[in-house]
Amino acid sequence: MDEHCRDALRRLHEYLDGECPSDLETIIRDHLADCPPCWDRVDFEREVRALVARHCRERAPAELVQRVLADLRLQEPGHTP
Repeated sequence: MDEHCRDALRRLHEYLDGECPSDLETIIRDHLADCPPCWDRVDFEREVRALVARHCRERAPAELVQRVLADLRLQEPGHTP
């Protein structure tokens, strides 16, 4: 695995979620087109996401969602208690 592979796989979730900048998306897409092992990883990740989406349809209780969001806000940079 070379440096390009490590970079692409490190940002894979951002790429799959459509959350990386367009220039980075282009770089990753170009790398995947030329790298079968990395493309296999993307294919695997997509299959896992589809499987989870099909079988994990339960919603978290509202109280849990609120506690998690509150904890995340406490961890934001610059937050003072």
